[in-house]
Amino acid sequence: MLSFVIGIAGILLTIFFVVGVHEFGHFFVARLVGIKVLRFSMGFGKALFRWHDKKGTEYVIAAIPLGGYVKMLDENEDPVDKSELHLAYNRQPVYKRAAVVIAGPFFNLLFAFLLYWLMFIVGFTVIVPVIGKITPHSIAADAGLKPNQEIVRIDNKSVLSWTSISIRLMPHIGEKSVLTIETKNPVSSHTQSHRLDLSGWQVNDLQPEPLESLGIIPLEPVIPSVITKIEPNSPAAKSSLKPADKIISINDQPINSWNEAMAFITLHPDQSFPFTIKRNGKIETFFVNIGSKTRYFKKFGYLGIETQFEWPLNLRRHVQYRPIEALSHALQNTYDFTYLNFLVFEKMLTGKMSLKSLGGPITIFASAGGALNSGLLPFVSFLAFLSISIGIINILPIPGLDGGHLLFQFIEFAIRRPIPLRIQFFFYRLGIILLFLLITQALVNDILRL
Repeated sequence: MLSFVIGIAGILLTIFFVVGVHEFGHFFVARLVGIKVLRFSMGFGKALFRWHDKKGTEYVIAAIPLGGYVKMLDENEDPVDKSELHLAYNRQPVYKRAAVVIAGPFFNLLFAFLLYWLMFIVGFTVIVPVIGKITPHSIAADAGLKPNQEIVRIDNKSVLSWTSISIRLMPHIGEKSVLTIETKNPVSSHTQSHRLDLSGWQVNDLQPEPLESLGIIPLEPVIPSVITKIEPNSPAAKSSLKPADKIISINDQPINSWNEAMAFITLHPDQSFPFTIKRNGKIETFFVNIGSKTRYFKKFGYLGIETQFEWPLNLRRHVQYRPIEALSHALQNTYDFTYLNFLVFEKMLTGKMSLKSLGGPITIFASAGGALNSGLLPFVSFLAFLSISIGIINILPIPGLDGGHLLFQFIEFAIRRPIPLRIQFFFYRLGIILLFLLITQALVNDILRL
């Protein structure tokens, strides 16, 4: 129950921060260049709370927390009193209107940069990218990669974690290229370069896993199947299981690690099986009723047991910098993920990546909840990444998005006259249809991934 509440909180906080920062950018620059703002709304629909400031702006928190908007004084939307015509958005020169439009995406990028900067100052731990297994006859196997090697460079660029490796792999998706991976031997520290021929590389469209499709399985230490905590009022609490029990087998199936136990439990909701456990040096067997939970219409097994585990020190890498040093690393992170977003869109447009790779609202909500459940720093990292993605999506030249407005303003500047409203509305409708189709595709992808 607690994890569910935290998940909902993660969703609401994500919308509040990412959308709020975007809309605040529009609001701040509109005020800065002398445009009257009528309303700043977080959410849509019925207003739950509202208040006004001295400049007449109405601030609203609405019932449907799926976005937000800034409404400015504009003759194209409502009649404007003659005394306030100089404050209307449509009466401003192109450069002021363009500044207001681009401020939303810019604030998203600035917000992400500040979050990354704070993360690098506070410090965080990443898992050293050591190979656990190599799939036989895979691209990685053909290139000579072996278990226990640490990946240190991709295409001559240093990598510190599996996340940075995934970023370096993205440019190669859909390309018939050669990937260079440099590894370090754990014993001798000797480095070795491997050339991976990607001419036959196939990545799953719906659930792209670049590493796995290459044949690289990250190292995962074996977590002992020892119960350290039992959740109150859970199926485990109603069973004979106790903390410090070690699960030996379930239904006569040997259990060698915590992950194996969790995999079995997850796949068998609402079923009863004999559990063999080791308790105080003695072996005992008794039946345990596995419960269930439903997430996004899919039922999975649930028992309510937990374990404690820490990665070995030699597989952990602490990353932390002084405030001035952190600036360049935060800027690099912001650049990397901005480039990554543009790269994905380019690959989708050219057919090198399938639209099935798109993630929709279910993916975003699940990621937000999961990130907050994992801790504050993972949630902050998720916020930064999503803020960049929202900023980049909005800057695309699609009518209805900020990029569409910028495109019209650029054309207006070039031809030195406004584009007729009927033409603008026509393209806005086309843009809305396109966005609806993309959102529908992303939602279908989410459902298929369940």
